[in-house]
Amino acid sequence: MKKYVLLITTAILLISFNSMAQKGKELIFGAGTAITSTWIMNQNFYGEPEVDYAPKMGYAVSFNIGYNFTENISAIAELQYSLQGQKYEGKQNINGQKYEVKRDINLRYFNIPLFFKYAFGTEDVKFRVLAGPQIGILLEATQDYTRDGQKQGGPVYDLDGEEFIPYTSNITDRVTHIDISMAVDVGADIHVSDKFYVSAGIRGNYGFKDINAPAYRLQDLDREYKASQNVWGGLYVSFNFKLDVEGYRQRSF
Repeated sequence: MKKYVLLITTAILLISFNSMAQKGKELIFGAGTAITSTWIMNQNFYGEPEVDYAPKMGYAVSFNIGYNFTENISAIAELQYSLQGQKYEGKQNINGQKYEVKRDINLRYFNIPLFFKYAFGTEDVKFRVLAGPQIGILLEATQDYTRDGQKQGGPVYDLDGEEFIPYTSNITDRVTHIDISMAVDVGADIHVSDKFYVSAGIRGNYGFKDINAPAYRLQDLDREYKASQNVWGGLYVSFNFKLDVEGYRQRSF
């Protein structure tokens, strides 16, 4: 998995730099961070009683590279580490026994969003809209799952007939390794100088793929199965540097 991530990262950086530099416009380099509210739509409790959703905070950090085609239109790629997931808190009734349940799922992704950007406004402040697809590569999936404060519960069988324990801490094998989503970001670029600017905006991300691995797509108590999808949104801020490639190439030393 690490080799796969490194290969994708290197390819994006090389392709982006070589293709953009030839155009002689502006290259953008930056780093950003986000504070997010994360959700998993349609919970999967492996056929056991479901529990109420609870708020969960996540975060993301990223390295950004982009290219300004014009003053208004740009393309941006990010290499992003993101913490996502879901919390649940409530009661379960299993075979007449009532439990107070807490479950906290942490999904760690290496995300690669590819944005198309449109900006408008003055030289000092430009409002902008970003939208584009995102590929997410799962790095690790863990959970803290307790009943009445203890890890307890009987074994369950997956769709391959294999026995597993629902409350196991490491659940990486229960989550698909690739997620496909759409990201949208609305905000503003505040130019500190000709070469530096700060971006701030509200970002949302919606996953299209079922994040449950095929063997763990178990029916609920109503004998139905619904795909689970990643959803998150929050405040994103980045600090960016503009490089005039054409002007740099035309210098004489």
